[in-house]
Amino acid sequence: MSISLLALFFPCCILATLLGMQVEAAELKLLTGKYNYQPQKAQWITPLATLGTAGLLVFDGMRHPMAGLFLASTALLMLICLEEWVLTRVNPSRRAVSWGLRLAAVAAGALATWGMSTAQTVGIPLFPFALMGLYLRNSPFGIPHGKDLCLAYRLRRQRKAGETNCHTPTRLADYGLPDFSFAGCGDIHEEDWEVFNVKDHGIVPNTGEDVAERVQSLINEVGQRGGGRIFFPAGKYLLNKTGGKFLRIDHSNICIEGETDAEGRPMAELISCAPTANGTKNPWLSPFIITTGEQLQASNEFFGLQFRKKRQGFQQSISLSDPGSDGNILTPAHCTDVIADARKGDCRLRVGDAGAVGKYIMLGMYNTTPDGNLIRDILGVGSLRAEWKTARRAGEEEAPSYQWLAEVKGIVDEHTIELARPLLRDVEMKYQPAIFNVTMLEHIVIRNLRLGSKWNGTFRHHGFPLYYTIESTQEMDYGWNGINMKRVAHGKIYNVVFQNLTNPLYVLDSSNVTVRNISTNGYDGHQGIKIYQHTCDCLFQDICFYNHYADMMGGEGNAYGNVFSRIDYLNPVFKPVDFDFHGFGEGPMSPPACNLFENVRGFRYIKAAGAIFNLPSCAQDNVWWNLETEGERNGDILFYAMPYRPKKGLLRLITAAGFAAATAQKTRQLSPKALWKTFRGKLESIDATGVPREGHGQFFPNSYVFGIQTTADLSPYAKDGKITIVNGHGKCAPCSLFEGH
Repeated sequence: MSISLLALFFPCCILATLLGMQVEAAELKLLTGKYNYQPQKAQWITPLATLGTAGLLVFDGMRHPMAGLFLASTALLMLICLEEWVLTRVNPSRRAVSWGLRLAAVAAGALATWGMSTAQTVGIPLFPFALMGLYLRNSPFGIPHGKDLCLAYRLRRQRKAGETNCHTPTRLADYGLPDFSFAGCGDIHEEDWEVFNVKDHGIVPNTGEDVAERVQSLINEVGQRGGGRIFFPAGKYLLNKTGGKFLRIDHSNICIEGETDAEGRPMAELISCAPTANGTKNPWLSPFIITTGEQLQASNEFFGLQFRKKRQGFQQSISLSDPGSDGNILTPAHCTDVIADARKGDCRLRVGDAGAVGKYIMLGMYNTTPDGNLIRDILGVGSLRAEWKTARRAGEEEAPSYQWLAEVKGIVDEHTIELARPLLRDVEMKYQPAIFNVTMLEHIVIRNLRLGSKWNGTFRHHGFPLYYTIESTQEMDYGWNGINMKRVAHGKIYNVVFQNLTNPLYVLDSSNVTVRNISTNGYDGHQGIKIYQHTCDCLFQDICFYNHYADMMGGEGNAYGNVFSRIDYLNPVFKPVDFDFHGFGEGPMSPPACNLFENVRGFRYIKAAGAIFNLPSCAQDNVWWNLETEGERNGDILFYAMPYRPKKGLLRLITAAGFAAATAQKTRQLSPKALWKTFRGKLESIDATGVPREGHGQFFPNSYVFGIQTTADLSPYAKDGKITIVNGHGKCAPCSLFEGH
């Protein structure tokens, strides 16, 4: 064959590879019609590309012996698998590297195929190259920069103002549910603060230099002067090029903001160039690009009240790539005790010494019986299941299971304090309630910014040991992070775009933070928005997700009174997401309670995840108001406790074998006896904890759903009475239960 034909064949190979890359196996499920999902124009790319790929197969099959076509397909598929294995070990941050190597693989395959041809050959097969592209899109290992050439991601879905079931807010009074109007920050007049333009301090955009140290020096200087606005003109600012650096805000009254265009869109972008994962202790608390309160609480430390009779022990995370937790917690100082009962809705507490009480407090209550009287009351259950090991520790070790981060409005008299919001539950002397002073930062504002990274997007949720090493897995799960609003009272995050971050936003041990007008884009990742530990009375409003996260939105620990309002998931491809809860978070805590999710579109299940010993994932009085679900299989169950999914047959054996192999690799106990013991133990655990889906509602005690458009089966919840479902009648414009700041 002539060189001119080779010059024509090579681009045809590339086009065939690109055609295969548009085939997403999961999206083909939409063609069955069994899912509650309205395909957008992006979803039609998959069936069209599938037809094109099938056409190549038929065309090549008519011109070549099937045996030869099969061998060529197998060889090229093995080639691309090897190339991707090498690429994930190289772990490039530059697109030119990843796509250059893939182009080289296609070229090598084309030359090999060409070399096996003869002058008499009618044509050279193209289907094997489409198969290479199909593997790239559906690789179980994830690929660097995998989204970049997928056409569907260029066709965004649009946010709609649609109609939804709605209810009159006064109906909630019949259920004794909390007042959510206190969520969000109070008045912060940051417009009146002094402005510090970073250009005046030698920080210039678009230079390619790492400006992290100069920006940090400016933040410290402004903080020491009493606060102000740190302004970034339009452009790109690179941070953390050598690793281990992040921006810390350790003073109150700090605003970090960027320039906007005429339509208010952020034009200044802060870009993290290297991961900040810290795998030595609590890696899930690794630093973020912007981290507040680092001097109050280091990024890898938990904060709160400790067991009174703590056993010295070690707790292994469900993720085998993590080192687990030693149970140590930074504890606030005890200042006085509560001396009289108070009722839910009261704003005043009687205390031993009101003069010792500061502005921000932790109200703690303790289990006082061996069977865990307080934790059972918090969870709304009569007894604790055997596998709920964290909950079962509460009575024996006298856990302060109720820990509420609150603000004190003022001192009434020497024995009375007035709170800034009403109590969310009864305070009873039988639980020995006590008050602890908490130091908080105030008035932190982050606005009008783009936050991004040079992460290559290779993501497999907790991918050790099947996919990656412990270090690579920790980087994917915890290494590319946006904002951690930690130990802040009355803060704001608004008009911020997160791009290519595996964890865009944590709000940790903070109260009355408002997060508004946020969007996430780019590569898929780990956790979208997480309320963590003592996150109370925070507001998340007007948020659009354009990408997928394994744990989309939810939290763990003593998170109370938070509101999520007007949330849309607009991923253009069929990757369903869920409300996600992980239970206790740390031993002395308890699961999230009294939170509101309203006017949310595009989520599938209300899901429990995480380690089974930290379940149940939710406590009581969580409310879902006006939802439109999407992605569930018609007739599915709305509430889903993933650790209780029944596993049978081959899935049961594979799960136990994978767990045994991972445990052996981590503990270095490689003897057949140890492997067999771990394998058998996991099988017994699987068999003991499997619960049919219709029974999963019991793990979300006293939850409420008002108004939902779904194809899920809601009938099981009417039978057991654990969950209250009140569906709407007709449709109207979305209404809100939130009428606060």
